[in-house]
Amino acid sequence: MDLFFTDSLYSTKVFIVSIILTIIFFILLLTRKIYKKKLTVSNLSIYSSLFLLFIAFASLFVVNFFGKFTYVLFIAATITIIYSEISFLLGKYFFPNFVSENVSKEIVYMFSFIVFINAGYFTFMLILDILKAETYI
Repeated sequence: MDLFFTDSLYSTKVFIVSIILTIIFFILLLTRKIYKKKLTVSNLSIYSSLFLLFIAFASLFVVNFFGKFTYVLFIAATITIIYSEISFLLGKYFFPNFVSENVSKEIVYMFSFIVFINAGYFTFMLILDILKAETYI
């Protein structure tokens, strides 16, 4: 796992990955706001800022105390949880109107789940490429 972290870019990579996860979390909150209408814009920014702090500190804690491979598993678990929540929200509210009312809700949920698990996979591959980078550019 030394391939993922070089000593010079260690904190920068953790911060970049934390920003990517925060953007995905903001999209989750925005999805909740659109369909459930319980969040305000100020709450979105506060929750996203707190999530950025939490994920950055948790990432540094996991890397320093549990190791680099555990950090990669932590990132994969975080991405899976966030994307699963987005897929269930959109499967309940967006995709039934998108594909029409003739399709059963189980097929719509399956379609939504497959689409967003693929999105999570490609996000995870992007994060692995960031972790493998040897320079800033």
